Amino acid sequence: MKTSRVAAIAGRVLRQLRHDKRVLVFMFGVPSLAMILFGFSFSGNIRDVRVAVIDEDQTEFSAAVIDNLLANDTLSVSQLEVPKLSSEELLVKSGYQAAIRFPADFGSAYFARLSGSTPSSQAKVYLTIDESDPQISAAVQASLVDALMNVGPGAPVKVETQNLYQIDVRFIDSFAPAIMGLVCAFVCTMLTLMSVVREKVDGTFSRIWVSPVRRGEFILGYVVAFGLIALVQATLVLTIGKLVFSIVINGSLLWAYLCVMLFAIGSVGLGTLMSALANTESQAILFFPLVMLPSVLLSGMLWPLQAIPKLLRPIAYIVPLTYSNRLLRAVMVKGLSPWQEPIGFAGVLAFVVITIILASFVLHQSSK
Repeated sequence: MKTSRVAAIAGRVLRQLRHDKRVLVFMFGVPSLAMILFGFSFSGNIRDVRVAVIDEDQTEFSAAVIDNLLANDTLSVSQLEVPKLSSEELLVKSGYQAAIRFPADFGSAYFARLSGSTPSSQAKVYLTIDESDPQISAAVQASLVDALMNVGPGAPVKVETQNLYQIDVRFIDSFAPAIMGLVCAFVCTMLTLMSVVREKVDGTFSRIWVSPVRRGEFILGYVVAFGLIALVQATLVLTIGKLVFSIVINGSLLWAYLCVMLFAIGSVGLGTLMSALANTESQAILFFPLVMLPSVLLSGMLWPLQAIPKLLRPIAYIVPLTYSNRLLRAVMVKGLSPWQEPIGFAGVLAFVVITIILASFVLHQSSK
């Protein structure tokens, strides 16, 4: 073995990489992106959970508890007059994640118990919470307990908690819908990307465009093929989750499958769109971290969006999986219809329309 020949081969490889600007960008850009995303994501705490507070007591004691809630960075507190909507309606119709109500006898019951004049009485606070995200639910309950304890030592206060959907949600229950979306995004996007680039390299496009096949038919063929693959994989995820981990599915499986198929269509469009940036299969593989890293870290899959630092939160709202997670969790965990989660439903629909239109444009350019 001669060192000179080894050095010559190594030099040739490095020269090839130097002339491929796409590879250079990924070589140095992806590690930097990964470190930034992981660093910021893992360093974040839950912030800005929307909470409605109704103070029917209007005493200094209830005001002191509310001041403690306002000082807590975890919560974004809105103080409401006695609203026409019930606590449940505030969560469903106004977008709050929790509602805290101090009843009219809150202060009097507290001080009566404290003085010992009526030892059987106990002050109560009523908490209505969206339990579909266990991390958010736990953060709100802990913040309320801290706010009550920080008022000072005294008689105990009982927190009457009412779950909005009356279900017991574990982390695995809210994690399964996210896994379905991730599987769909990974399979459909990456396989479409690799397939389209392979056909570009093999010269298949030039033969397809002189045949009777139209661009719409070409895209639809990919949608059908990879949509079926996504459906099979989603079924596997659900079956394993149900049989092995006993996940709770409160909604319609039919709606869940239709949402997966809709997201699969958008993912096929995204893969086709990304194929415009890759000329070889090796370059296409480099797109893997650009799809996976933001999808895993910034979509609310592992932790709530409120735990993502504000610097990165705007990026989270352009990650398609963010809306898929929201939609599938609403359908599977909360038992809602897709249109009852308007933000997630609109986000997935916009993802489909935008990617398919841009994919058609990309294919049109490839045909020239």
